[in-house]
Amino acid sequence: MSLSKKMLACLTALLMMILSSAVALAAESGVDWDRGVIRAKGIGAGKSTTKNKGLKRAQARRAAMMDAQRGLAEAVQGVRVTSESRMVDLELADDRVATQVDAIIKNMTEVDGRYIEEDELYEIVLEMPLFGATDALSTAAFIPFKDEPKVSFPQPVNATQPAVANKNYTGLIIVCSGTGKQINCVMSPVIKNGNGQEIYGHKNLDYDKIIVQGMASYANSTNDQISQSRAGSNPLIVKAIRLDNFDANPVVSVEDADKILAANQHDGFLDRCAVVFVK
Repeated sequence: MSLSKKMLACLTALLMMILSSAVALAAESGVDWDRGVIRAKGIGAGKSTTKNKGLKRAQARRAAMMDAQRGLAEAVQGVRVTSESRMVDLELADDRVATQVDAIIKNMTEVDGRYIEEDELYEIVLEMPLFGATDALSTAAFIPFKDEPKVSFPQPVNATQPAVANKNYTGLIIVCSGTGKQINCVMSPVIKNGNGQEIYGHKNLDYDKIIVQGMASYANSTNDQISQSRAGSNPLIVKAIRLDNFDANPVVSVEDADKILAANQHDGFLDRCAVVFVK
């Protein structure tokens, strides 16, 4: 019996080591919506026939950079732009998107790198911002939407909406955690009311603004750093009643949607993209 317990303990420890390694690798590559970046790690080695250490190190770095760029390209393709489309869909549908993505990836510089002398390997980490003025994925992702006509925010359904326009709201926070589902992060989310009417989407916003700052941030609570920096010190907070379209688009009640629209007419927080979704 004691031997079985020891074997079980060893197996458990081995499993924990494997799981911890997997978690570490996952943290090194993929999309970090909290920080707003896509991260990829590359590893490369120099040619085995190269004797010059400096040249071998340079070869290893070049190989690691190419490996990281491939990883970044793969991660980019899986990013959801809308609830129904990923970057790979846009790249296949529009050559301009694919060309821009390729140019951005080739222009990325390493944010971390080291040469492992004993293994003669180079490790590189690349990060691509989701949003920003230059070298951001948004400059490619929103190309197909650039020429779409802008649409004004709809009017509240209830014309006798209570006076929420005097609160001087600095932003909007929609709590999605009570829907029983995990919201899926996308670059171009839509907010709907209970009747299915869209009250917030990229068509309502200035194109250049969403390229630089994005349409919304994803936070873990109503008062964490992400919520405070995006929605300000006096946000309007409402709860989502459900999630639509692959659980990416929050739906609020008609009454709460009217509050949002009425307050925005006074405070303009939707126009500023001061929107946060609490996961």
